[in-house]
Parts: sequence; C-alpha cells; structure tokens
Amino acid sequence: MSLARFRIALSLRQPLSARVHRLRFVARPPFRWAAGQYLVVLGAGGPNLDLPYSIASACDPAHPGELEIVAAVHAGADALDALELGAELEAEGPAGAFTWQPQPSPAALLVGMGTGIAPLRAMIQEQLARDTETRLLLLAGHRAPEDVLFHDEFAELARAQPRFQFVPTLSGDSADWPGERGRVQTQLAAAVHSLGPLDAYVCGGLDMVNDVVHALQVLGVAEARIRSERY
Repeated sequence: MSLARFRIALSLRQPLSARVHRLRFVARPPFRWAAGQYLVVLGAGGPNLDLPYSIASACDPAHPGELEIVAAVHAGADALDALELGAELEAEGPAGAFTWQPQPSPAALLVGMGTGIAPLRAMIQEQLARDTETRLLLLAGHRAPEDVLFHDEFAELARAQPRFQFVPTLSGDSADWPGERGRVQTQLAAAVHSLGPLDAYVCGGLDMVNDVVHALQVLGVAEARIRSERY
C-alpha cells in the first residue's frame, strides 16, 4: 500500500537533552494518524536516504496537521539537523501497526528506552483525552538524569491525572538521583503486579525490546497483549 506524501514545515525546535531535540512540524495537507504510528522523512539522511520517525504527539483536532517527532542530533539526519524554522521537507505516512489494542485491557504498561519514549508519549496523550478508566504506567529507561526525555511534562501529567503513573529509572551512576535505578527490566515485576490485567507497549533498541518482551512473557503477560517497536 502506497503512503500519502506531504510537506512538513518546521515550527519549533527544542532541546530535550544534549543529544535529543523535539521538532514540531505542520503538515500540508493535514493528515490523521493513530498514536504510535510513524512517518518517513524523505532525504533526511541525504539525497537517497529516507528515515522513519515515530510521531511523538497525538492528533489534535484543534491543530490539524501539527505533529512532533523526537530526533537525536548529529546522528546522520543531516537535513533535520540543518533545518531552520519555516523550512520544509517532504514526508510520507502514516505507517506502522504499533497502535492501541482494539479491545484494551483495564491497564496499560508502556515501556520506553531512550527515544523510544516518542510513540508512547502520543499514546498517553491520546488515551488521557478519552473518557475511560484505563490505568497507564509509563516506565522510562535512561542512563542519566539529563537524558530523561519529557521528564517535567510526564511528572506534571502524573500529578494531574490519577490514572497515569510515571516511573523513570536510570541505568547509570548519579549520586543525586532520587528515583528508581537499574535497567527497565528490573522494574517490570513490580509494574506488572501493581497493574493486574494489562496490555504492554514496548519501544526502544532491538536487544532491549527483545529482553523486555521476554521478561513480560515470563511474568505472565500473554504474547497477544504485548505490542512492540524496535529500532
């Protein structure tokens, strides 16, 4: 199936860490996507290198065509690194099946590592805008405190939304970190036991995602209730 092609104009560039930027675009013409899907930026890594990026925001009818991605800087996406406000690129999409279960469980465990947080952020936004009682727990794995993407945003959501919980965990050494420590795998058992029947959504590097999916199955989460995206 061919994807729709459109232009995206950069309207915001904001550092989330020393290595990762949040980019907001306006798509022309506007299009709709399901939270968790991605788009492909044509020529992002050079004239013949198209790169996929998870859409990090949910569709907002009040701002049609406005979307965000999370991009590591100086990681080969030269066109994105050099793009100035107002400048345009060509993209295709939306694509991908890393989306919400059609018949969801009472709770959802969202596990993201590094920039794998991006599609999970869109899922959280979409679900919190719905009139449901689904409990959401975001388990975010990073190395250092300064690497925790969207920390303040997620922390504020957790304070404002009783059905959303945010658990960042660090794998590196940081003497002044007050939160959880260790890789995300070390936090899975507590998360699964606290939520009860759940769906799991896992996004991150290939090896880490494979480890998390296996650990969830060992903890009793059925394969059909686990969706994952690897890069």
